[in-house]
Order: sequence, then C-alpha cells, then structure tokens
Amino acid sequence: MLAACGGGLGDESSDPAAVGGGADPGAFFEGKTITIVVPYNPGGGFDSFVRLLQPYLEEELGTTTVNVENRPGGGGLIGANEVFQADPDGLTIGLINYPGAVFAEQTGAEGVEFENSEWTFLDRLGAINPIVYTGKGSGYPDFQSMIDADEPVRFGIGGVGSDAYYATLVLSKVLDFPAEIIAGYPGGGEADAALLVGEVDASVGSADATLSRIGGTGAHVNALIGTEPDDRIPDVPLITDFGDADQQEVLTGLASIYDLERTLVAPPGMDEDRAEFLADAIYAAATSGGYQDDMTAAELTASPLERSEVLARVEQVNASVDKLTPYLQGAG
Repeated sequence: MLAACGGGLGDESSDPAAVGGGADPGAFFEGKTITIVVPYNPGGGFDSFVRLLQPYLEEELGTTTVNVENRPGGGGLIGANEVFQADPDGLTIGLINYPGAVFAEQTGAEGVEFENSEWTFLDRLGAINPIVYTGKGSGYPDFQSMIDADEPVRFGIGGVGSDAYYATLVLSKVLDFPAEIIAGYPGGGEADAALLVGEVDASVGSADATLSRIGGTGAHVNALIGTEPDDRIPDVPLITDFGDADQQEVLTGLASIYDLERTLVAPPGMDEDRAEFLADAIYAAATSGGYQDDMTAAELTASPLERSEVLARVEQVNASVDKLTPYLQGAG
C-alpha cells in the first residue's frame, strides 16, 4: 500500500546514502539541517503553520536544525516542484496545498512537474475544509434544495482555477444540479459580500474564514466538503451523505483530497524507516501543547494527522482520482 500511496519505498537500487541504506534513521539527522519549503509568501496561513512548528520540531530532533524557506509562485507549483525534484534523503521536505496540487495535475496545468501519487507522505498539519453555503434570501436553505434546483444556482467564486472553483464544478456535475459559476471576484471576501446582498446564491469557502464572515447574517451553511464533521457545525451534513453509491464514491475522493489540505511531504523514494522517524517527530511536535497554544493564539486551526491516517486518505484519493478526472476536463 505504501508504494501505491507514495509511501516512500523508492527504488531498491538507489544510492544507500540517499535513501538510508539501513542506517539508524535518527542518527542520520543528527547535526544536519532540514529545510521545509513553503510554496507561498511569508506571513500567510501556510507559512505560519510551519514557522510555528519549527522550534518544537527542533526540540524533538535534538541536534537537528530546521530551516523554513519560502518558494512562492505558480499558485504553489514552484515550491512543490522543488520538493518533488529534491534529493530524497529527508533533508528537504515541503508543506503542499494538496487539493491545489491534485487539481493542477488532473487539469494539466502548465508548470506541473510532480506526480501526486509519488510523494513520500509524512503528516498533515491541518485541514481547513471548505463549506458550501447560501445567502439568507437565496431560496436554498439546505444542500438538498440546491440539488433539486430547476434554475442554475449562482455561485460566486474568487477565481477560475481556485480550489473553490474546482469543488463547485465537481459537486454540480457529480450531483447533476444546474450551476452558474461567476468567478470574477478578487477574493473570498468580495464573493461573500456579493452573496450577502443577493448578487449570487451560493459560494464555497474555507470554514475558518467563511464562518467568521457570514456569522449572524442568516446565511445557510449547507454542506461540508470533508469526510468527518466539523465540531463548530456538527449538524451540517457532509457532501458524502448525498447521491447514490457511485456518486458518493466520487464525492468521498473529493472530500479526502480536502482532508489533506496542509500536508508535509518529501520527494519520492525516501527511505521508509527515515520517513517514519521524521513523521513521528513532526507529529509529536504538532501535537505538543506549545504548538497547539501558539496556533490558537495566532487564530489558526491545527489538526495534525499522523502518517498512517494520511496514507489511508491518500489511498482513497488514488483509488478515486481517475473518476474525478472527467468532471474536471475543460476546467481551469
């Protein structure tokens, strides 16, 4: 399963120095520097997830230095490409936007130089799953009313090619309801403003930002794009609750992609023992009280997921991604 899921078994003929060669994985990292690549600008949410982790990961690793480097550009592709092409020795890893990476590969976006099934997956630091929501006067108080719509449901989205755009496209096509995607808004805030005044009916956005913007407005939170409920909105159904068995299989794949939104990965071919050692250290750091407190103080949601759970979700994505592809053709 690990090989199929990008578990990092790699080529047995690879240089032992690159993949571990059976040496003690902890001893390898002693006195060395691990670089974590963030494919976005400093100061944003992705960057903060890693920079707040840095001191706690160094504490777990002892004599190992952890360096964070930003490689913005190409909507995250430049940094992702750099990590994918790095030496698989474990000294270069990266935090990727997994939904964005999957959609970029599946739509043949220019500049993609990685294969998502080949990453050496480590741990998830967080997943801010998107919600589907509608305006107070939209006429769509729940997700089933959207599915049953006779007229196109007007979605306001920040931009063509965004994660929200692809999620909207897949949902409307898989569940076969009419949708008009209006993607000219500069960002999620502007799209939400349009929703609140009735210019559009619906939108898709990350739960953290969206719940704070639409709270108290009478807007309806209709569905969560994830495989597990969000404690803040426990009564909101999952998208996997809708459709027949075939539709639910595709929607589970979509939900699993978003469950891995902020996941640390290494290049393909990393030694399995070394990957397990590093993943254990990352998970210990990410679940430490200090990191959790720092994230809360920064108003960020940390939801670490250990490697075995990450690999299980990757397996689900790999099993269903080919079924997602037809719904993405011509998009982007």
